[in-house]
Amino acid sequence: MLNPDLRTSQTRGLASVLAVVLSVFSCVAVSAADLHLHPLFTDHGVIQQNQQVPVWGTTKPRQTVAVEFAGQSVSAVSDEAGKWMAYLKPIAANAAGQDLRVHCGDESVTVADLLVGEVWLCSGQSNMAAPVRNSTDYATIQAEIAAKDSFSTLRLFRVPVKGSDEPLDRVNAQWSKVDEATASAFSAAAFYFGRALNRDRNVPVGLIQSANGGTNAYSWINSATYNSDPVAEVTRIHWDAIVRNGDKSLEKFETQKKAWAAKQRAAKIAKKPVQGQAPREPLHRDHVKRPSGHYNAMIAPLQPYAIAGAIWYQGEANSRPPFCSQYKDLMLALVEDWRADWYTASGLSTDQSRDDFPFYLVQLPNYANGHPEGWPIIREQMLCFWQEGKNTGMVTTIDVGDPKDIHPRNKMPVGQRLALFARGNEYGEEIVYSGPVFNSVKIDGNRATVSFDHIGSGLVSLDGKPLRHFQVAGNDLSFVDADAAIENNSVVVSSPQVASIKHVRYAWSNNPENPNLVNQEGLVASPFRSDDTQLAIE
Repeated sequence: MLNPDLRTSQTRGLASVLAVVLSVFSCVAVSAADLHLHPLFTDHGVIQQNQQVPVWGTTKPRQTVAVEFAGQSVSAVSDEAGKWMAYLKPIAANAAGQDLRVHCGDESVTVADLLVGEVWLCSGQSNMAAPVRNSTDYATIQAEIAAKDSFSTLRLFRVPVKGSDEPLDRVNAQWSKVDEATASAFSAAAFYFGRALNRDRNVPVGLIQSANGGTNAYSWINSATYNSDPVAEVTRIHWDAIVRNGDKSLEKFETQKKAWAAKQRAAKIAKKPVQGQAPREPLHRDHVKRPSGHYNAMIAPLQPYAIAGAIWYQGEANSRPPFCSQYKDLMLALVEDWRADWYTASGLSTDQSRDDFPFYLVQLPNYANGHPEGWPIIREQMLCFWQEGKNTGMVTTIDVGDPKDIHPRNKMPVGQRLALFARGNEYGEEIVYSGPVFNSVKIDGNRATVSFDHIGSGLVSLDGKPLRHFQVAGNDLSFVDADAAIENNSVVVSSPQVASIKHVRYAWSNNPENPNLVNQEGLVASPFRSDDTQLAIE
C-alpha cells in the first residue's frame, strides 16, 4: 500500500506541474488574443500581384507591427482602437507558397502557403451562388481534381451569407485549397472563370465568393447611395411597403415554422417523406436580404483587400418593372460605390491604389417564364452598363440558358466567357473576347442593313441555317418576323409584310430559341433593338 505521506507529496507535485502548465497556456491565450490578422490573411490564400497590398488587423493601441513577406519588411503603428494597416510594395506572380509573418512585441503570427497572382471578387445572386456540384460539367471537375495538382494554384474563399445594418469589418471564413469538398460547394460560374484564367494566364488565381440567391441589387449597394440616389426612390417606397406587410406576417411565419418542424419530425418517425412545402420567411426590416444588408456584411468587410477586379451574375430579382428599366443606373452606382469604398479603405493615394478595378457582369440568359418585357429590357440595360461604364464589361449568355429553369446548369461557358473578357481587357491580350454587338442600322425602304462591333473573324450562322429571331416594324411598331442574311459582315433584314422598315430587333424576347448569329470565334450576338421606343413598363 502506498505511503499516505508519499501519496500526498506526489499529489502536491502534480498539482504544481498542472498549475505551471495552465499558467503557460493562459499566458499564450492572453498573448495570442492581442495580435490578429483579418481573416482574408489565412493559410493557402492568394495575394494580388503588381499592386500595393494592404495588410491589416488589430492589436493593442499604439503598438508597432512588423510585416514580412516575399523579401519585404514593412511596419505600421496601431491606432487608439488597436487597428493597424501596413503596405507591401507590388509583388510579381509566384506559384510557390510563401509565409507571411507578422510581429508585434513578443507576439507573432505566421500565415503559410500564400501564392501571388490574380484575386477576383465574385458576387451576385443565385446564379453566382449556384455550386459546381449542380453544374453540367461537375463530372469533369471531379476527374480533374482526382488528377494530382490539377488545381494547385487555384484557391477559394467563401463569404458566409449574412446581413447587417452597419458595415462590418470581419467575416468568419478562410482560404482553402481546391478539393472535391471545397470545389463542389463553390460558385460554378466563378470556379469555371478561375479555372480558365488560371490555365490561360498560367498564374495563381484566388476567388472570393460573396453571393446570395434571390437578392435585389439594392442589397449590395452602400447605405448612403440607397438612401440618397434618385434611382433608388422607387425601391425605397416599395421596401417600406414590404416592411409594413412583412413585419405583420412574422408572427404568422413563426407559427407556421413550428408546425412545419413538427410535421418533419412526424414524417421522420414514420419513415415517410414530408408532405407540402416549408413556409417562406416574409421580407421584413431585419431580413438578411434587406437593402444594403449584404453590402454591409459581405462586401464592406473585404475592403481594402487588393483585388484584380469583380465579376457579377445578378439581375433576375431586378427583372420586373419598374426595376428592370433602372438597372443600368443602379449598377453604375453600385460599381462607383465599391471602387470608391475600396480606395478610401486602402488609405492610399490614387497613384498607389486602383480606383477603377474592372467589373464584368453576365447578361441574363434565355428563360421562358420571366416577365415578357422585363427580361429583354434588363438585358438591354446590361449592355448599356458595359457601353456607358468605365472599365466595365458584359458577356452574353442568351444561348446557354434553360427555358424551364431560372438556374441553368451549363455554367462552364459562362465562366469561360468571363475569363475571355478579362483576358482581352484587363490583361490586354489580342483576342476576340465578345460576341457581336449592335452598332447601327441603315434603312433603305423595305431593306435594313445592320452593322455590328466585335465581329471577330466575321459573322456566321452557328448552324449554317438562316438567321433566326430578327424582327422588323414600321411606324406602327407592329413587329413581325423577318428574313435575315449575312452580307459583307453585316446582316440584311427584310419582310414582305413591312414595306417601309423603321425599326429592327434581334432576340427581343424572354426565350429566343437557339439563336444562331455568332462571330467565327463562336461567341453569340447580344440581343438588341434599334428603336428607343418607350415601352409600357419603362
